[in-house]
Amino acid sequence: MRKDPFRRAAALMLAALCMSPAALAQLPDHPIITEAYYDPPGDNDGPVGRDPTNAHQEYLEIYLPPAGNLDPDLNKDFLRLTFYHVEGDWESVGRGLVNYRFDLPPFDLDASNGISEGAIARPPSGVVVLGWVDYVGNPPTGLAGTPNSRVALIDGGVTEVSGFTFIAVNGHHFGGTTNFPILEAESLIDVPEETRNGFSQNGSAAYLLVDRDSPRYVELFDDMHVPDGRSADPELPTGWVLGTSALLDGFAGNDDRNFDVLEQPYDAPTGDEIDLEDVLPRGGAFSRLVCQVPERGRVRPSQGTANGFARVFIDVPRTTETGDPNDPVADALNAYRHIRNDGPFSPTPGWAALTGSPPRLSVASAIEQRFEILTQTIGRPALLTANVGGNFGIDIEVSPGASSNPSVAAFSADEPDLSVAGQTLGLPTVAIEAGPSAAHGQSAFADATVSATNSSGDDPPVEDPVRMVEITATVLNPIRGLDENGQPFQTTVFIAVQGIPAGAENNEFLNTDLGRFVRDNLGGRAQETRGNGAALIDPSTDLSSSDVILPMIEEFPAEFFEYINAPGARLDLVQTVVRSAAHHTDDRTYADSINPDEDGLKAIRLNVPDTFTSGGTFSPTERIHFADARGFVADPRSGLSNATTSRTFELVLVDTNVRFFGNIETGATDDFGIIVEALDVEADSPILPGEFIFLSFSGGLQGEDIDTLQVPPGQDVIANLIYLDLDNLHEVLGVRSIELAYLVDAGSGGEVDIIEVFSLNPVEGGGTPGDLNCDGQVNAFDIEPFLLAMFNPDEYAIRFPGCDINNGDIDGDGTVNAFDIEPFLVLLFGP
Repeated sequence: MRKDPFRRAAALMLAALCMSPAALAQLPDHPIITEAYYDPPGDNDGPVGRDPTNAHQEYLEIYLPPAGNLDPDLNKDFLRLTFYHVEGDWESVGRGLVNYRFDLPPFDLDASNGISEGAIARPPSGVVVLGWVDYVGNPPTGLAGTPNSRVALIDGGVTEVSGFTFIAVNGHHFGGTTNFPILEAESLIDVPEETRNGFSQNGSAAYLLVDRDSPRYVELFDDMHVPDGRSADPELPTGWVLGTSALLDGFAGNDDRNFDVLEQPYDAPTGDEIDLEDVLPRGGAFSRLVCQVPERGRVRPSQGTANGFARVFIDVPRTTETGDPNDPVADALNAYRHIRNDGPFSPTPGWAALTGSPPRLSVASAIEQRFEILTQTIGRPALLTANVGGNFGIDIEVSPGASSNPSVAAFSADEPDLSVAGQTLGLPTVAIEAGPSAAHGQSAFADATVSATNSSGDDPPVEDPVRMVEITATVLNPIRGLDENGQPFQTTVFIAVQGIPAGAENNEFLNTDLGRFVRDNLGGRAQETRGNGAALIDPSTDLSSSDVILPMIEEFPAEFFEYINAPGARLDLVQTVVRSAAHHTDDRTYADSINPDEDGLKAIRLNVPDTFTSGGTFSPTERIHFADARGFVADPRSGLSNATTSRTFELVLVDTNVRFFGNIETGATDDFGIIVEALDVEADSPILPGEFIFLSFSGGLQGEDIDTLQVPPGQDVIANLIYLDLDNLHEVLGVRSIELAYLVDAGSGGEVDIIEVFSLNPVEGGGTPGDLNCDGQVNAFDIEPFLLAMFNPDEYAIRFPGCDINNGDIDGDGTVNAFDIEPFLVLLFGP
């Protein structure tokens, strides 16, 4: 897992992009937008009321190629550019209309024949930044300083720049500025309103860079300030007003939660009112030229919510720049990355990466290096780092220092991330062990040294090769779940997933600790549910064969008339889901799995052997991945991933990824919730025998679903072992045993394919050695039943029905007798 496949896949795509004949590193022949940074820390994007500690207010960055690379149809001696910002938010009254037009001053890209009058020379780096200079007052009453000492609100605030050009978008205001060039025209920055809101207007929008001298250019205006007889509507779908031939570069940021980059551009309308779908609809003139970049990462590890966007490499062309068929999906995935205030890809005004730039280490801030660690585990989360330089691989490793509180958490080095390509996340890991007596919510921290070295000795040296960052671990051991209002509800359990990689042998299951445990204990301490146990421990069983595996699968019902329900001691099965906290959240998790009459549910009934909820003895030694409170599994940035644990588990579900023709599915749509039915309960339990309990995980919402079951991701995982630690059902709710489990489809695809469920702590034939009264614990109350089991087994059977007398056979000689006294006492009181 530590060689993270998401990062690896990104690196491979990037390498392929850089090495393909059509995309060999080459400077563009036209100006391009390299950064759009719109969300500085604090409450505003404009300079009024800004936090003076912010390094940057919002800005735009444009790259001008050298004259020798410029398209001959463009004027190298007097290049006139205009930037348009077009609203795309579905809820905006100005959707599809211009928010801002910035007319840049002319640029002369060829200094060999002199600089044209009225033009600005191309800066040495080719980079031009459009941003704010500092206002005075709130609302503003002037610009700070004098006309020749205005402060550009980048790099912490500067009065001059070197190597690039800064253009003051508000340079006309309050006496103007002479130390920075200003816009030739703008339409229109309002004072004071838009000096706080900023010009990029957080949300979904299209960013367009156009040639003002193109025959298809048209002058448009801010939709709130349109002169009589003029327009704010570029009519992007048709290209009939602002023509596509005027477009030099463009992309769109989309913050709609329903936006899927793999399906862009959307047909219009979808009925879902997705941002930009009628501004950049499928087939529209601009749709395939202006790719939509998601503001929120859907694939983990993501960089989180964007505070802006940047071009990955300025010398790697998009499909719209190669002459190939325009592919907006490929452009969105390959050509752009998120900028984030906390890094590791941070705002860099005045600097744009080339494939040949030196490699550079970046480490996200301490706020990104905080991890939850489950008690009784060693978690191995990945620190968020990156190679933000050119395309030369670097190796990144972490060396943590001493813990601020070793009784809460201990930190140690783990695995480096090797050959991290340029403009790619690096995910080196650190091992964190929760203290055995640490309480839920306790935290400890350590200073860590993050260092990077060249993967190849012939590459340019790494810039900023050593960085320090604070790592924080918070202990996770909740006992309650949450209701829909976020208040404590019932209890929570813990679920973990272990992937079984496909191998050369027939039966990979037998290579696992669980496989060996089931082989040695089937029918005793490991009892099957579906009758597939014998096949799963047969060395000749080919787990990759669809002919073998598909008949084992318990299928979800496909039609409404096949949906199921069952009576419960309080609510029936369907109402247990309908009234659950997860179903009442905004996404209504199980909406597609409840029939219109609310009397049927898309679920699987699993008649598991009666199982004690606590006192299990099985714990794998392999690395496993616990689910977080949202049910997500195997996020490499989580302290719950790649864990080893001493926790024990009472149930395990075996989920196959084998499909027809023997191919292996990703597991990404295997979303499901779990309901169990109480059997025996303690006298003071708030739960009734026969009551349904919709499980929460790691302190999350009642009824939360489990997401993304292929672990480790990116590998050929032939099956997943899904472990349930149910101890809190007994410790908190007094539920001694359960008798049924239901899996509820949460993805509407019904793609979780369960082939077996094993009870690892069965009431009959199993149980915890020494637990003779079946209360899930070995304690002093087992003395009397132990003596009864040894001297009066008939009385024992009457007084403790359902309990297994053989659990008193501590020395394993097959008989409960006096020789078991010593190991029983050792089990009870310790060596």
